[in-house]
Amino acid sequence: MAQTRFMRRTVLGAVPVVGGAAFLAACGAAQVAAPTEEMAAPEEKAEAAPAPAEDVQLTYLSRDSDSATLKVRALFDKYEAENPNITITIQNMSSGDEAKTKLLVQAASGVPIDFLRTSWGSFADLIEGEILSPLDEFFKADGLVPSEHFLPNSLTHWTVDGLLYGWPGSGNCDAVLLNKTILDTAGLEPPPIDPTDASWNMDTFLEYARAMTQGNEQFGHNGGVSASDGRRGFMRGAYFGQIAWDNEQKIGLMDRPKFIEGLAYWVDLKLKHRVVPSPEDVEGLGAANTGGRAIWETGKVGMNITNGYRQVEFEAIGATLPFSADANISGRSWFPAILVGFSLNPDETWAVNRWMMEPEPNTEFTLAMGHTISAVRTAVNMPAEQLKETVGFDAIAHATQAAFSPPANYGMNGYPTWGDVGAAVRPHFDAYDAGELTPEEYGRVANDIVNELLIPKE
Repeated sequence: MAQTRFMRRTVLGAVPVVGGAAFLAACGAAQVAAPTEEMAAPEEKAEAAPAPAEDVQLTYLSRDSDSATLKVRALFDKYEAENPNITITIQNMSSGDEAKTKLLVQAASGVPIDFLRTSWGSFADLIEGEILSPLDEFFKADGLVPSEHFLPNSLTHWTVDGLLYGWPGSGNCDAVLLNKTILDTAGLEPPPIDPTDASWNMDTFLEYARAMTQGNEQFGHNGGVSASDGRRGFMRGAYFGQIAWDNEQKIGLMDRPKFIEGLAYWVDLKLKHRVVPSPEDVEGLGAANTGGRAIWETGKVGMNITNGYRQVEFEAIGATLPFSADANISGRSWFPAILVGFSLNPDETWAVNRWMMEPEPNTEFTLAMGHTISAVRTAVNMPAEQLKETVGFDAIAHATQAAFSPPANYGMNGYPTWGDVGAAVRPHFDAYDAGELTPEEYGRVANDIVNELLIPKE
C-alpha cells in the first residue's frame, strides 16, 4: 500500500487541536505576501484577509437505528453550526452487508465515503483493498498519542500490523440489569457492582433466578448470556474462567472442561431449571418477539445481561457480571470504531473526527449509540453520569466491568473468515440450545469449525 495515500495534504505540525473550527481555520488560511517597508508606509499596512473557506460536503456511513441516526444528526448539526462551510450527509444502511457494499461501490466510483461507524468484526478485506486509510499520520500531525487519549484495550481490535485503522467512537460492556420491583418482591438484595466480589457467582445467579421465577407468568432471566453471544455460544465459558479462542496461539478452546461447564450451565437455565421462558412462554408474556431485549422489556423477567441501556417502563438497576473462577473475565467488552476512507477531503474529514474525540461530543455520540462508556480517558464515566441524570439509570456497573471483560469474541471477529465461522456454527448451536446436542458434543464440533475455518490452512 503506497504510503502517500494516507498522508495529509496540509502539514499541521505538532500543535494539538481542540476543536474542528480552529483546525479548519488553520488549513484554510491563504498565504498572501504583505508589502515591505520600502513599498508602503506603516499606516498603509494591513493584514491580508483569509480566503473564504471552501464549501465541503462529507459523507458519513452507518447502519444504526432511526433513533440513533437522529441523535447523530443533531450532533453533526452542532459541528456544522461551528463550521458553516462543512456539510455532513448521513447515509444509513439497513444492514452491515449493505453498508459494506455501499462503501465498496463508492470507492470504485472515485467518490469514496469519507468516514463511517462500524461494529463489524472483520475489516481486513477493506484494508487489503485500500478502502480504509490508516490514522497514524493524522494523530502524529496533531501531536496526539492514541494510547494516551483512549483506553488502551479499546484500540486492540482496530490495530493491524502496527497501524491504527479506527478510533473507538463509543464503548460498551455486558453487565446485569435487574427489575427492581421483582428483585424487591423476591426479598433479594441488589447484587454487587464490584467485579471482584466472588460472592456474586454462578450458584448465586441461579438462586436469584429461581427466586424471581413464578410458574409461566414471571421468569428470573430472559436467557441472554451476552449482547454478542448470538447463536454461537462463544461467551458462555467466560463465566467459568475459560475463553473460546486464544488469539496468541491461534487455537480454539471450546472443547476444554471449563468451557463445557459454561455451555451446560446456560442451557440448563432454560431446559432444566426453567428460569428462562420458552418460545411458548414468551407469547404469554406479551413480548413482541423471542429476542432477549423484547422479553426483558415486558417487565416480567428479573434479569437481563446486556450492554448499554434502553429505557424501560419500570425501575432497572445494574450489577456486574457473576463469575465462578479465580478472576472475573465474564462477558465481553466492545468498542465500535469510526473508520476513515481515502477521502477526497482528508483534512476536513479528520477535523470532524478530531472534534468527535473531545469529551462532550464523544459523550453525546456514545449515548446516541445506546452505549454507556466513552473510550476517551478523560470522559470514561461521563456517559454513565449523564444517563443517571437524565433517565435515572446508574450505568457504573458497565463501566467497572469493562476493565475485566475480554474483547468481544476474543479477536476471532478480526479475521476475514469470521462470517464463514458463524454460518457454519449456527445450526449446531441451535441443536445444542434445543437439547438435541450435549454441551460436550457442541463444544467439540464448534471448536473444530473454529480451528478449520478461522485461519484456513494454505
